[in-house]
Amino acid sequence: MPPRRKPVKPPAKPAPAAAAAQAVVADNGAVPGENRYLPKKEAELFRQVLTLYETKEYKTGLQLVEQILETHPEHGESLCMKGLFLCCLDRKPEGYDLVKLGVKNDMGSHIVWHVYAIVLRADKNFDEALKCYKKACEIEKDSLNLLTDLSTLTIHLRHYADYVQVRRSILRTQPRLRRNWLALAVAQYLAQQYTDACATLTYYENMLREVPSGDVEHSEVLLFHAMCLEEAGEYEKCLEFLGEKSGEIVDRSAYSVQRARLLLKVGRSEPALWAWELLLEENPESTEYIKATVQAKGADCDSTTEEGRSKAVAILDELAEKYPRSLAIRRLALDLTSGDVFRSKASTYLLNALSKGVPSVFADIKALYVDQEKQRIVGEIVEAFRKGLEEKGAIVTEEAGDDQRHPADDTVESPSTYLWTLYFLSQHYSSLTPPQHSHALSILALASAHTPSLPELPMLRARILKRAGDAQGAAKAMEEARQLDGQDRFLNCKASKYAIRAAREDEAERIAGLFTKKDAPSPLEDLVEMQCLWFLQEEGDSYLRQQKWGLALKRYTQILDIFQEIEEDQYDFHAYCMRKSTLRAYIEMLRFEDKVRDHARFAAAAKGAIEAPAPLNVYVDADPQGLKLLATETPLDDALKFLKPLERARPREVQTWVLSFEVALRRGGASFLLRLPATASAHRAFDDEMCTGKYLDALRALRTALSLAPTSPALLPLVVRLKIALQAPPALDSALLAVLNSETAALLGGDNIEGSQFVEEQLRKHSKDAEWVLKGAEAWVALGRKDEAEKLAARLVEEELGATLAQTARAFAFLQSHSSSQLEPFRVAAATRFPLARVFKTQVELAELDKQSEEAVEDGEKENVE
Repeated sequence: MPPRRKPVKPPAKPAPAAAAAQAVVADNGAVPGENRYLPKKEAELFRQVLTLYETKEYKTGLQLVEQILETHPEHGESLCMKGLFLCCLDRKPEGYDLVKLGVKNDMGSHIVWHVYAIVLRADKNFDEALKCYKKACEIEKDSLNLLTDLSTLTIHLRHYADYVQVRRSILRTQPRLRRNWLALAVAQYLAQQYTDACATLTYYENMLREVPSGDVEHSEVLLFHAMCLEEAGEYEKCLEFLGEKSGEIVDRSAYSVQRARLLLKVGRSEPALWAWELLLEENPESTEYIKATVQAKGADCDSTTEEGRSKAVAILDELAEKYPRSLAIRRLALDLTSGDVFRSKASTYLLNALSKGVPSVFADIKALYVDQEKQRIVGEIVEAFRKGLEEKGAIVTEEAGDDQRHPADDTVESPSTYLWTLYFLSQHYSSLTPPQHSHALSILALASAHTPSLPELPMLRARILKRAGDAQGAAKAMEEARQLDGQDRFLNCKASKYAIRAAREDEAERIAGLFTKKDAPSPLEDLVEMQCLWFLQEEGDSYLRQQKWGLALKRYTQILDIFQEIEEDQYDFHAYCMRKSTLRAYIEMLRFEDKVRDHARFAAAAKGAIEAPAPLNVYVDADPQGLKLLATETPLDDALKFLKPLERARPREVQTWVLSFEVALRRGGASFLLRLPATASAHRAFDDEMCTGKYLDALRALRTALSLAPTSPALLPLVVRLKIALQAPPALDSALLAVLNSETAALLGGDNIEGSQFVEEQLRKHSKDAEWVLKGAEAWVALGRKDEAEKLAARLVEEELGATLAQTARAFAFLQSHSSSQLEPFRVAAATRFPLARVFKTQVELAELDKQSEEAVEDGEKENVE
């Protein structure tokens, strides 16, 4: 809130900062501050105006401030207050004009700058608001309101050095408030001034008297102090501090974990082992505790040597005997073993899980499938289980153990064990490289015949069909699973997601609407309000595939708005966390907010929005089809609103810099490489943007991507396109053009190497890599050699390349877009290789497939009736 003016006479000589501010006005012909001080009557009215703003009586306040302006129309502070009231009454354009006029009329008043900062802050324009707060604080250095608001803005914008200085100023003003000491310590910690933070906290703790026993806020302060000591590298001192304050710390888990971690860091293995074993007894499923215990025993679970891994496995075996119910210990051992040892341990692990009917066991061990040998062994083990169950009704293993069964046991397994074995094998074959989807479906059919009422089975069939390229069949299977348990929200969400992927958005919204608010205008609006990211992303991706650009941009923009809202919502928590003394949670929140745009949903939305013809960050409710989004006058500048946060959040990913290159090259003038916007006005704006010369940005993005992944096939067409773009660029400075040509030549491998030579050389090196072949086709298109591009893309059906379904579908779309003569032979070969994929089927085949599916559904309904 704007501070009240002190009832004092105007000083004879203004403060230096105020004098400097007034000098600016004087240069424009105005007398600085001549109308600032009002007569007694108007001054009293102005004080009432400030009070009315505090109590949110905006209309009454507007009436009073207008009375002041009737007699003093140039009074800057009153003009600003009127503008503030108008902004609060949704008359922002008029309000902003009045605030700016008020600032111009009295630049030496801290009130006008404070009001200007308030209206800017309300519109989330935090950077400009910070400048105004700093200006106000220069004029009124001791205003607690100004300093408090300034501190919140500095931490919100992560200006840590400034935050420390502001918190010092506040502490000097109010040294008796506890939260001011804590806020200064937090500021010093964030600025990496750990020693200073520890000193501040020590001084604060020494001032305390009669702290109640079990006080949670004091406990949090002590744990934060310990965290500062650890960050400062004072491990021994931190251990000593924790020992002294042990009785005052309420959060025993955090205390024990930090103490155990510190004991390991200082090399005190015996007490560290004792500390970690105590924690492991409390939670034997914690991977962190298990690894730390192994480390305390002298081994390392992350060792890259065979000897180190064997030592860690031996310790894990000891822990497994001590904690026989811990699955995490046995699962960790599977990561570290290989060969016969792995086979034995995996057999025991899978036997226990399948016998107990654990549906998620495959998801648990799927990470092992990066090792082809382990993948093969797991398949052999479970196939042996299946054979034993089918022939003898018991699990057959190669050797008998405490947890293994064999025919001599005369143990008959539960029928559910056979069911979950089939369920596991179906997932196994669908996840092989290359996948065996048809075989997986045949095994799943046996499981469905065994137990037709289990929702997991049609769910798995849906996932397999999705991977096989049959989105329509997958959606039907998932809907079948949903109908088996209509009260399950997870199944509901899955059915909705698969319906979207089948381009049935209306049905998806209807299904999702079963669990949204009944009084909401529509299920979609409620999903947006609930920030349902997966739904918005799936719809955006679906619309992008259907080339419904406006709707796709609308969904991606809604995702961007959600992340923007998450970032902005932290503003109110800066002061709240200081009051509650939840310092560690506050630090975690700041770290989370710093990485919030690293979220996979944001990255996917940014990629989709940049790939669409005209990205825009404007959410328009009155634009249900997103047509206004396509009519943007600045499509490429709007793309930066997606791109820049992505560059900050994911600077180590090649895809980020590929997108950055695309936007930069488009802005630089390579219009022939771009899908142009749909409207004439956008074309004109596009032509203007083409002259902005962003080739250096494109080069920077390309070099960054090459530094991250020099052998990435995605970069092949980019190098060629940059070379072509520089052959006929718009007017550029000769020195700049020389630098660009020199750097591009270095990327090609020499000054005299042409783009075609570069492509041929790279394809010779990677002739059997499907992704390189596909990107090579794109490079040939950029060079204008269509025939070579089509021949190269047609190779994707060759067995030796081992192209995935997604790569083959991209090659098919590539040939379609060029009306290639090789399209039909390619389609036939691809349909043979991927028999379940709908993308390679003709319209007649699709119609027949849909007819068979409908008949199967009708037959199923008849069986249910009978």
